[in-house]
Amino acid sequence: MRGLWMGLAALAGLVLVAALPSGWVMARSFRRVRAVPDVPATEFALVLGAGVRWDGKPSRILQGRLNVARALFEADKVRRIIVSGSPESRGHSEPVVMRQHLVSHGVPASAVTLDESGVDTWSSCRRAAEAFGLREITVVTTRFHLRRAVALCRRAGIDAYGVGHDAAAEGLRRVSARGARREFLATTKAFWWSR
Repeated sequence: MRGLWMGLAALAGLVLVAALPSGWVMARSFRRVRAVPDVPATEFALVLGAGVRWDGKPSRILQGRLNVARALFEADKVRRIIVSGSPESRGHSEPVVMRQHLVSHGVPASAVTLDESGVDTWSSCRRAAEAFGLREITVVTTRFHLRRAVALCRRAGIDAYGVGHDAAAEGLRRVSARGARREFLATTKAFWWSR
């Protein structure tokens, strides 16, 4: 009987370890995931990287995020855009590629700031708070990643809202489904190790 109770206690502990991160993300992002028309205006958008193709163009997921950022800029919801990503993505600087894409689609180069230290979501959020001194921001990423990104920016001390790119609606259902599955582990890591 004692072994049964120990097994049940261990199972309850595992459930708690798995459930806390998801609950934290939902609570921290509650009512903060918006669409372009109804997100509060902020000075800066923070666009999180999502990979560069071998030819130096943004991946389709990244293009979607950049299109959302451009829509925010054109709607006067943000006045400046920080593009955050890895300095080395298939031989290219991800933020440089992101800036080139935005500028080629009508965003002034003077409105785009590079952050080449954004190797993961937590790094991007911390840099926005610590290096750029931001206290409010609109986070732009893919929908499956948006709640965690908002939660992490808030953990870094930023009053964050988020607007997401709907990858599944643009024919990227497989990528979107894979990203949603990955979010479970990423959310667990974010909750327990991003401090």
